[in-house]
Amino acid sequence: MRVAGDSLSDSGTFGFKATVQGSTLADTWIWTDHVSSALGVGALCPRYLAADANQVALNTNPAFAACSSHAVVRARINVPPDMAAGDDSPFSILQQLEDLSVTRYDPEELLLLDGGGNDLADLMRGFLTLGSELQAPLPFADTRFVKLLGELGIVPASTAATDLAQAGGQYMLALADRFSAQIRAQALDRGAQRVVLLTMPDLTRTPYFQAMLAAVAQANGGGNAGQAAALQVQAMADGWIQAFNARLKASFATEARVAVVDFHAALRLWVTPAAVAGQPNPYGFTNTTDPACAPTGTDAMGLPSYFLGSCFAADLSRQLPQAALNPGWWSGHVFADDFHGSPRTNQLMAELVLDTLRSRGWY
Repeated sequence: MRVAGDSLSDSGTFGFKATVQGSTLADTWIWTDHVSSALGVGALCPRYLAADANQVALNTNPAFAACSSHAVVRARINVPPDMAAGDDSPFSILQQLEDLSVTRYDPEELLLLDGGGNDLADLMRGFLTLGSELQAPLPFADTRFVKLLGELGIVPASTAATDLAQAGGQYMLALADRFSAQIRAQALDRGAQRVVLLTMPDLTRTPYFQAMLAAVAQANGGGNAGQAAALQVQAMADGWIQAFNARLKASFATEARVAVVDFHAALRLWVTPAAVAGQPNPYGFTNTTDPACAPTGTDAMGLPSYFLGSCFAADLSRQLPQAALNPGWWSGHVFADDFHGSPRTNQLMAELVLDTLRSRGWY
């Protein structure tokens, strides 16, 4: 089994995984671990090693030479111009796929892929800071949003909201095309016969985006006007996500070697299942909005920031006042932090993938 992607799939490049931590890294399972265990292919391990927050390279330790998980925290399909690492680093999912393709795929070997979430976050941050950059004043062409779009040859027609939204959609389509082309060139053309690709989840349902939308509402005066502005931004962002996902699905609609798994629809269902009077969440969740882990600071936009490497299951199980009533209180959360799934969410992600493998006769 081989893996490429971002933090959702990282097997521990930075010494932790993007969920609530177990007692050890080996005891901390994300969705790819559940899949590898079910298939009996052995435990996954990270192929890259992080020297610091911005430097990741192939691990030269011979003990890691056979590791096949190339996913990396903060990885993008398109590494933005303001990020210290470049497109030729493992922070690029396209580069991960190239590194994985050095040896041809065996016919029954599985490739697990995800990507696009950090790209969408980059686009949203650029969009939301555009106004303040223009007031600085900064030329439109030099703004974060426009420079990011320019990476893929997209130029907004004007600063009008409709033109910006349209340009963002064009960027997401170009991003999906670039991702699809690399999957073909570096996986399918290198012998891969079993590729599982997760769609981008509905990130507007994450605590991170909800906090971002709350800031939008406040910046627009709060009340009904603020709420309307936030809903407009949410609709735009989900439109971008759905454009990306639709293009990925269309790219592989007739490709028998690629199974596209609809993680977008699944997360939306887990967070907002059909209401049944008197019935609990059918997926085992008791909290679908709040992170299980506590914030450790604030980011550049003033939003809460988190470090999952310091959020341990044992500590959460002792955390008061919640633990006094139920030591396992945190296990019912959808989200570990503001962007990543809890252990339960990762288990459901794996079940979603395994169901797809069964339907294809790959499991």
